[in-house]
Amino acid sequence: MNTLKKNLAELQQLAKKRTVKTQSIEYDLETLVKKITRKTIKLDPEYQRNHRWSEETSSKLIESLILNIPVPLVYLSQDVDVDADDADGLARYSVIDGQQRLTAIYNFMTNELALEGMEVLKPLNGSKYKDLPPFLIRRLEERTIKCLRIDSTLDPQVKYDIFERLNSGSVKLEAQELRNAIYRGSFNKLIKDLAKQEDFRVLNQISLDKPDESKKVQKMEDVELVLRFFALQNNNYKNLKKGFKVFLSDSMEELNKLSDDELIGLRSQFVKTMKVIREHFGDQAFAKYRFENLEFVQMSKFNAAVYDALAIAVADEVNLDDPDFSKLNSTTFKELFKNSNFFDSVSGSVNDKEKVSTRIDAVKGLLK
Repeated sequence: MNTLKKNLAELQQLAKKRTVKTQSIEYDLETLVKKITRKTIKLDPEYQRNHRWSEETSSKLIESLILNIPVPLVYLSQDVDVDADDADGLARYSVIDGQQRLTAIYNFMTNELALEGMEVLKPLNGSKYKDLPPFLIRRLEERTIKCLRIDSTLDPQVKYDIFERLNSGSVKLEAQELRNAIYRGSFNKLIKDLAKQEDFRVLNQISLDKPDESKKVQKMEDVELVLRFFALQNNNYKNLKKGFKVFLSDSMEELNKLSDDELIGLRSQFVKTMKVIREHFGDQAFAKYRFENLEFVQMSKFNAAVYDALAIAVADEVNLDDPDFSKLNSTTFKELFKNSNFFDSVSGSVNDKEKVSTRIDAVKGLLK
């Protein structure tokens, strides 16, 4: 108690600094769409996940809005003081929670979404906004959504705190989506950029023409795979103790502390590794096989555990500028699937320490 009294001034200052200032407001949908179009409201701040609602889910939200069914509160962060001299041209608000809902509304009211899966208003299935009768257009334009505007102009950390608290323990976010929100920094930006690299996408079986249609991209699973690469390399996989999700999160927090020069080195290593693997092992280098009836049967074109095994072994053991694959090649690598220990290490629950070590060490053994 004495310690608390001594620190009272510090506690008061901290509480004052981090107290959230909010304002409740209702926007009609017409106004919201205009603000999003003018970029006054930013739908995709760096800590947000990708939009990944299906067209049917989006349509059901539109149906709820037409029927005046209540929808959850939208949380907006006020990032720029509206009275500031340099505020023109900047997004004044970003979305902390409600991105999926606002994106669905925006896509429909700009005729990017055709309704499907409507349960009550079935005659509207297949319709775009421009196809609606005038009375429904008026109803939607005038329908309001309650928003809570949060002033984070004084302390940018506020919006991240709120985002984390709103989503902590929630099933709404995938693991990497939550890391993207919490462990922000230069490394986080790097892995999101590297996930778009051509060789990686081809090896990951992600379409180069329509990558946004991939579930891996929508859920940021591709970004998590890039994180896995950096978290496991340099024999760091031997330090896996607390569980794979915690291991990846701890690794991301540490890697965000790297200097710009170190990040440049990581970028170069990843790009070279994917290029070398694609050149020497083909576009399906990370495929999984089963050996049965004296032949190899392909079980999948991409397997994350196989990716760990080959990518980490190559990154750790191969001179990427002058690679020697005399011992490790497509044939010798595929032979590993005959080994029951290796096959087990890329099957079932694959992320415990023993399985991770078994599969990576097995591929490294071919390079010795």
